[in-house]
Amino acid sequence: MPRVLNAALAVVLLACVAPVVTRFGGRGLLLQVVLVFLIAPVLLLVGLCLSSAIRPGSLGRAVRRMRSRRPR
Repeated sequence: MPRVLNAALAVVLLACVAPVVTRFGGRGLLLQVVLVFLIAPVLLLVGLCLSSAIRPGSLGRAVRRMRSRRPR
């Protein structure tokens, strides 16, 4: 079930971002910069959802590995 949920969440987030991206070229430079900063976290979240859908538990293992490498 988590695989399906994560994949569905990624699709929904991409559907929310797609209209903004398709009309991206006709905007002014300042608005394009603002849109990139607003869309970047959403695309990162889509990537994380797809990663979790492909290999459940891989994100948790990666976080544990990063914590164990951190010097104290």
